Amino acid sequence: MGGPINALRFVHSAILHESACVDDAMAAATGADDLASMADDVELFEELVLRHTSGEELGMFPVLAELAPHIDDTYLYDHEEERATFATLREAIAAGDVEAAQRAAISLRTHASAHIEKENTLILPFIEEQLPPPEQGAMVGKILSTIPPERQPVLVPWIVERLSTDDAAAYVSVLEAAMPPEVFTAATGWIRDAVSSDTWSGLTQRLPQLAGG
Repeated sequence: MGGPINALRFVHSAILHESACVDDAMAAATGADDLASMADDVELFEELVLRHTSGEELGMFPVLAELAPHIDDTYLYDHEEERATFATLREAIAAGDVEAAQRAAISLRTHASAHIEKENTLILPFIEEQLPPPEQGAMVGKILSTIPPERQPVLVPWIVERLSTDDAAAYVSVLEAAMPPEVFTAATGWIRDAVSSDTWSGLTQRLPQLAGG
């Protein structure tokens, strides 16, 4: 996987997966009831994205600004645009406006794809090249600090469920390496209780130690 900063790729993959799912679901919507049924999922997705982007702004962008002045400006602009798009989507769902919700979902999917491609291709390799692993790890720690403890049992399994089996196992391995043993044991419980049986089976096949957690 490379340096610790590459742990962000797992969250990026989960965001891309969910943006596609939201777009597909909105495209199939035919009325206000369909939109209302998706409101909670969109709200949780928005929370995850907001905490992730806020974490990048706290832990990653200040370092980027020191390494290469103004390189962070484009990404900050993208984050503001993304937040505005989520707001538009929420308003369309609340109003029962199917066409507006569909347009917002397309915009969100397109935006997420372009933004994450830039970060994965340009920013993460740049940070890995410029900073040693301990500094990368500290950066990731600051990014993760925007998820408060009470939301981790919801958001950690959310990410796991939206990854391929191999990526989910790699992500859980990162958590195991980063968390104190007692916290990882708790995280194993959150994941087991929240993900599908197929996801959990795939994880335990690749990480047998989870079965005893």
